[in-house]
Amino acid sequence: MSALPVRDAPVRVLFVLAWLVVGGEETELRLLLRALDRTRHAIDVVACFRQPGMPEQTHEQLAALGVKVDRTPYHLSFEDTVAYLAEKMAGYDVVVACQAVPDVYPALERMALAARPALIEHGGLVEEALRGPKHLTDAYVGVCRAIRNAAAARMPGREVRALEIPSMVDLTEFGPNDRAGARAELGVRDGQCLIGWVGRLDRKKRVEDFVDAAALVARDAPHAAKFVVVGGPDSFMPEYRDELRERARAAGLVAELSFLGDRADVPRLLGGMDALAWLSRGEGMPHVIAEAGAARLPVVATRDGGSEQQIVDGVSGLFVPHEEPPAVAAALLRLIGDPLLRARLGAALRAKVERDYAVEAVASRWAALFDELATEAANANARVQQHRSP
Repeated sequence: MSALPVRDAPVRVLFVLAWLVVGGEETELRLLLRALDRTRHAIDVVACFRQPGMPEQTHEQLAALGVKVDRTPYHLSFEDTVAYLAEKMAGYDVVVACQAVPDVYPALERMALAARPALIEHGGLVEEALRGPKHLTDAYVGVCRAIRNAAAARMPGREVRALEIPSMVDLTEFGPNDRAGARAELGVRDGQCLIGWVGRLDRKKRVEDFVDAAALVARDAPHAAKFVVVGGPDSFMPEYRDELRERARAAGLVAELSFLGDRADVPRLLGGMDALAWLSRGEGMPHVIAEAGAARLPVVATRDGGSEQQIVDGVSGLFVPHEEPPAVAAALLRLIGDPLLRARLGAALRAKVERDYAVEAVASRWAALFDELATEAANANARVQQHRSP
C-alpha cells in the first residue's frame, strides 16, 4: 500500500447496520471502537430496523464507549430511511454497510456524485455477499475466505477489492481469574467438566444437536459434565428457544443443562468452561470459536464456512459431521476423559487466535483501509467538482 497523505482531521466513518442484536458483527464493532485512535478515526453508528424482543445489550455497550447509536430509522419507513441516510452520509468519508442492509445503496444513488463517501460492505455470511448490487462498493470485507470469494465473483474486474479481514478478539478480556467464580455460579462440582454452547438461538446454529449430544453424554457418563447454553432468542424465531427448553426437559436434562440467555460476561463464562461445541450449518466465520481459543478451550465443531480456517482437526479442535449428535457426544466424552488433550487443543487454538485474530493484528488493517478509501473518495470527489467548474 502506498504512503497516504497526513490528514488534518480524523477520517469520519459511519457504520450502518440493518439491526443491532448480540452477535459477531456487534462484537466486532465494539472492539473496533475500543481499539481505534479516535483522533484519527471518528466512528458513528446508525441502525435501521428494530423489532420487539431485540436485546438492548449492544446499545448499552456502545453507549458505555461514548457512542450513541442513531435510532432515528427505527421510526421511519424504508423510503424515509433512504432519504434520511442520503442526507446523513454526506457528512462522512467512509460508510461501512453491515448485514446486507438494503437502505444504503438507494441512499447513495440519491446523493450528488461529488458528495458520496467511500462504501465498504462488511459480510458475515456468504448469502450476504451474494445479495444486492456491487457497482458502488469500493471494498467488500468478508470475515472468511468463502465470503470474500463470493463477493469477488460479484465484482468482475475489481476482484482485488474483495478482502478478507477476520473478526477480532480482545485477549485482555480473557484470563483465569474468574474461573472458580463462574463455575461456582453454575453449580459445577469438583471433577466435573463444563461444556458450553454460545450464540444467538438461531435454527441454522443447530442447538438441538448440542442438546441431544448432552443427553447422550449424561446417559453414558452420569455426573461427568454439566452443560450451558449462553445466548438469547433470535427475535425472528423466538419459539426456537422454547422448543430447545422442551427438548432438554424431555431428555431429562433439567439438572445437567442450563439456559443462561444473553450475557454481557461471555469471556468470564468461557473462562469457566472446559470445552465448547459449535455445530452450525450455514455460518461465516464463527466469532465464538476465536473467543473459545482466547480462553484456551478445545472446540468440537462442524466444518462450516470459516471454521475450517480456524481449526485444524486433531490439532486445535475436533471436527464432527453435521447433524450427528452421537458423533458430538463421542468427541465430548473423549475430551472429558482426557484433560491433557483438552489442554493441548486449547493451547493450539489460543496460539492461532494470538497470531491471526487478536485486536492488535486486525484493527490496524481496518484503520489502513479507512485511510486508503477516504483518500480515494476525496480525490474522486475533487475531480468531479473540478470537471464541473466553469
